[in-house]
Amino acid sequence: MTLRVFSDRSRPVHLGPYPLERLARQDTPLTDGIPAPRPLDFQTPDRQDSLIGAMAEHQAMMDAIRDGLVNKARATCPDDPVERSNHLKAFGYFSDAPMVGICRLSPAAYLETPWRNPGIDRLANDLRTRQTKTLASGIDLIMADLKDSMEAPPSTIQDHSHAIVFLYDHPRAPRDGEPGTGWLTGAEAHRSCLRASETAVVLANYIRLLGWDAKAHTQTSSDVDLNRLAVAAGLAIPRDGDLVNPFIGTRFGLAALTTTFEMTPDRPLARRQPGLGPRWWLGYRTAKSAFNRDPYARRAFHMGPHPFETLKRTEAPTTFIDEPRVPRVPKRTDMFARAQFGDLGPAVQEGAKGGHYARKAAPSMAERRMLGAFVLLQDGAPGRGPRPVDAPGNALAIKAASYFLGIDAVGISRCPDWTWYSHDATGTPIDPPHPNAISMIVDQGFETMEGASGDDWISVAQSMRAYLRFSLLGGVIAQQIRNLGYSAKAHTVLDGDVLQPPLLLLSGLGEVSRIGEVILNPFLGPRLKSGVVTTDMPLDHEKPIDFGLQAFCGACNKCARECPSGAITAGPKLMFNGYETWKSDSQKCATYRITTQGGAMCGRCMKTCPWNLEGLFAEKPFRWAAMTLPVLAPHLAKLDDRLGRGGLNPVKKWWWDLEIDDKGAYRPTP
Repeated sequence: MTLRVFSDRSRPVHLGPYPLERLARQDTPLTDGIPAPRPLDFQTPDRQDSLIGAMAEHQAMMDAIRDGLVNKARATCPDDPVERSNHLKAFGYFSDAPMVGICRLSPAAYLETPWRNPGIDRLANDLRTRQTKTLASGIDLIMADLKDSMEAPPSTIQDHSHAIVFLYDHPRAPRDGEPGTGWLTGAEAHRSCLRASETAVVLANYIRLLGWDAKAHTQTSSDVDLNRLAVAAGLAIPRDGDLVNPFIGTRFGLAALTTTFEMTPDRPLARRQPGLGPRWWLGYRTAKSAFNRDPYARRAFHMGPHPFETLKRTEAPTTFIDEPRVPRVPKRTDMFARAQFGDLGPAVQEGAKGGHYARKAAPSMAERRMLGAFVLLQDGAPGRGPRPVDAPGNALAIKAASYFLGIDAVGISRCPDWTWYSHDATGTPIDPPHPNAISMIVDQGFETMEGASGDDWISVAQSMRAYLRFSLLGGVIAQQIRNLGYSAKAHTVLDGDVLQPPLLLLSGLGEVSRIGEVILNPFLGPRLKSGVVTTDMPLDHEKPIDFGLQAFCGACNKCARECPSGAITAGPKLMFNGYETWKSDSQKCATYRITTQGGAMCGRCMKTCPWNLEGLFAEKPFRWAAMTLPVLAPHLAKLDDRLGRGGLNPVKKWWWDLEIDDKGAYRPTP
């Protein structure tokens, strides 16, 4: 983790992490020397261990759902084309796009022969015919929408007027002898394609939910020339037969969406650009700089972006788990499942019906559609791969591949029987099939959380964005393991058979926090969502960590003070179902999150926690004091308040406060 010197708290989200506004622009795009685009091939029949092949199914699924039905009830949203552009660019940056640009769609950008991913037909048939077995609220509506979209007549983009282009830089090439090199070699462009496709497909769906037509275009399925659009949108310059970005160079991938939604375009880049200067090198008020652009420039992929190697490891988690007395429970006991069945009362049941708590905000619903499609890819039969038996080598390669794809933290542990649910969604007993767990966490993003209250209209989208990221990348890792000949399943928010918090503890990704079931990570704080891949592949296990959190949370009550539902205890830890934990009132929490009228879901505890940090060098003293002198927690919490942390930063608010009405249209909230 390369700490930044300068904060970007005063930088609007739509400007992005790179200082694109400092580049020289001109009124018309360059047209000479733009290289012809070529589709990317994800088929690697001669390399069974290549991560490229593991990405193929998920890439094809995104291509299958890049189009869809337009909401007939058009949203009430701003008419100002500048505001629209800023909003959608910010959504792209919220989705972790490194760069976003907007242009008008000219006839010259149409491909003479559109590209089509050859894997679409088979997956489209799965979307039409396969049934899911999950208690996830609203999964039936998601699958019905996907089925209807697959059966709809082919669409055209002839009436589309604008394009949004997403540029994703490649990860560096793996080094000789680095763990995972055999899996990762040659996969950089495919990884960028995968990540760019995720953003384009989600935002195209978002625009359709608002009531305007939109279609995503990727490097495997496209109706448009992505290179030409990148030049027109001010993201690249043609030079010497290639496309060049002033900050990244030539190593990047592209995706785009085209739409009927009117926006203000960006001006194209001029051929001659000024020197980037010391502000770029130092990262003056931008998230990215020449020094931190690549977190793996000086680190091996398997080590990850954060210095976990500096943490104290222990034989057991810092909170006691009475393993023989931990009861296995059915999936039916999950609070959101109970809400659907009416266990929490009629008001909560109504709020859970059809996944209304996620559907009522358009950004989260746009993300959830892809989540539903990925349920079909979570599991599968093992292939006829080489079945590598080197447990230490397998573990390092898994971690390298996960970080290469973009996971924020990975830990590997045993997967004891007591971490599995006892019965699945159909009531069938679960016989734990896998002894090992690969736990992954995804940062929910400091920037948007900085502009949010924690329980407003973007809260649920922050969760869904992280859940979707794991569903995509964790799903690829599960497929990679199956390609190598072992069994593996990705356990996601929509369909999982394991309890994730204890696995995060066992794998060394965090400690139990006062928030209760939230495992707090020393580098991301509580600002995370998790997912787990279970497998029978031989893997070395990691040890739990101790960074002083039990004493810190014991002395700090800020989350309990800030919890709008009163669900977080201010008292001591207790034994509950075999776990020593600060027992929160999960029914109060679920009830508030499902029924809140002023927003969609809640994450105020994460927002206001003193561990929710930006990642600045100036924060190092706090992190050191919190880890080594946790008795200072009350004073650090007061300092957190004095510095205004946990408050609202209006500069970072980019989303529109829209709520779905009874006709399906998204309207401004009172």
